[in-house]
Amino acid sequence: MRIETAHPTELGSGEIALWRAHQRENAALRSPYFAPDWAVIVGAARKDARVCVIEGGRGFFGAQRLSSFAAMGLGAPIADYQGVVGEAGLEVSARALCRALKVGRIDLTHVPAGQSILSQGAGAREGSWIAETGGARTTYEAGLRARRAEFVRQTDKKLRKLEREAGPVRFAVETDGDAFTTLLAWKRAQLKGSGQPAIWDTPWVRQVIETCFARTDVEALSGVLFTMRVDGRLAAASFCLRSTHALHMWIIGHDEAFEAHSPGVQLARWVIGWAGDNAIAEVDFGPGEYRYKRQLATAERAIMHGVAATTSWSGAIRRGEYALRARIERMPEPRLAALPGKAMRKLDLIRALAA
Repeated sequence: MRIETAHPTELGSGEIALWRAHQRENAALRSPYFAPDWAVIVGAARKDARVCVIEGGRGFFGAQRLSSFAAMGLGAPIADYQGVVGEAGLEVSARALCRALKVGRIDLTHVPAGQSILSQGAGAREGSWIAETGGARTTYEAGLRARRAEFVRQTDKKLRKLEREAGPVRFAVETDGDAFTTLLAWKRAQLKGSGQPAIWDTPWVRQVIETCFARTDVEALSGVLFTMRVDGRLAAASFCLRSTHALHMWIIGHDEAFEAHSPGVQLARWVIGWAGDNAIAEVDFGPGEYRYKRQLATAERAIMHGVAATTSWSGAIRRGEYALRARIERMPEPRLAALPGKAMRKLDLIRALAA
């Protein structure tokens, strides 16, 4: 298999056009994380970013080459999707990708199920929660009421109570830098409280999100900031990435003073309606077992975690980690079963943040 590599910013207009064509033809690749624009944005912030151009443009795969030991999917840990964007049925050799990148293995998360790069190295499966908009707010809301009548009743009740007690509620799309800064401050405090690294303060990550925030009118990938204000006060905000037919929830937070009224859920529900009214087919909440995602979603997209590797010792180590994790996750004690996955995710987070 012929594979050439290039930094994302070195891709030519013809290669970008082929990439866009592949993305348009596959509904599973609607996410803005699969757009060539995402690769270019990440590449501008990371010198180690690489794109594998497969068979002269039949497919494209983005990665971060951390060392000769291992690479990771492009945009890790802030990209909710990774994988090959290519022709339908394209079989891509994991070993060929590793050889092209000159690494022993590629650590991957959130790869659409069925991609051949993880045919021999899938370590775990989960789902990304999808809200199909139905093409209009009224259509989605009618379906939501039919599926989740009690959820709708409780959510509406909280909103009415909030308006009685605190003032009028307004949902909007904004370009206000102050609201964006406040959202990041909320997320910073949340991460600090849970003992997580300061993801959004990492220089390359900050450059990526600020670049996306500034892109407000680019069809293939735009940043969209949604807000919920109560009597003018910012109560919740969500920064999303938009492609032609998909809106991906990226960063969402709220003022804890309004916690009892579920402001994040209120905003997410409004955003889905906005997406439907603006010709967006789906809102992707990403993976994660959060109750509000299940309640608002209409579908789940299967995704895989795993390693694409050669016969190298670095690949063997990663496969061994997944094998041990799988054994422990089958144990009857939930807290113990969750430990290997948590440890792997935290270590991968630290590795990915380095640039």
